[in-house]
Amino acid sequence: MKQLIFIFILFIVALTSCNDDDSPMLLTETGTVMDYAGTGGCGIVIELDNGTVIQPLYYPKGFIFTEGQRVLIEYSKLSKVVNKCGEGISCEINYVEELSCAAYVDLYFENYDSLARDPVHMHDAYVDGDCLYFRLSYGGGCQEHTITLARLHPINGNDEVPVFEIRHNANDDLCEAWFTRDFRFDISDLRQEGISKFTLATKLISGEIYNKTFELN
Repeated sequence: MKQLIFIFILFIVALTSCNDDDSPMLLTETGTVMDYAGTGGCGIVIELDNGTVIQPLYYPKGFIFTEGQRVLIEYSKLSKVVNKCGEGISCEINYVEELSCAAYVDLYFENYDSLARDPVHMHDAYVDGDCLYFRLSYGGGCQEHTITLARLHPINGNDEVPVFEIRHNANDDLCEAWFTRDFRFDISDLRQEGISKFTLATKLISGEIYNKTFELN
């Protein structure tokens, strides 16, 4: 009888150990969000600071990943899920926190034309805390597209109401698939400079120029 009880206990311990081994390990890392929309069927991937690249297939509802965003995440690898993208390891994110949004670039007279001005379709734009959020769309699918927020510095140095321009480089992409992407750029330094408003502009697919002034509360 004692021998049967001993065997039963060993069986329970072994079963528990197997279950523990099957449980996904939670990992905590920081990294930078990359948006590969239109590239090999990919979307959002995160380049972790430890060199690992992951693709979040599941993440907290309501969180918006944007290009260049710095995040803190708690995640587990989905080892049994095949990643069709080819970029990174499939994973499930249990917790995500934005550490900072992407940085804008400064353009002056000497480098004003260094970034392309291909047109986009604007959906929405607003100030969210220290970040400027906007959503836009464009056609493509055969080349990598880059979206940059540029602060245009005037020759006379009068930057009382700064002008920002969304610069889009389509790399001569002639394909017609339609992509919609979200972006968040850090504008916290405007408040530090004592600036109360700024203007956002970009070239639209319709041929018009999007031009809107935002107040900083």
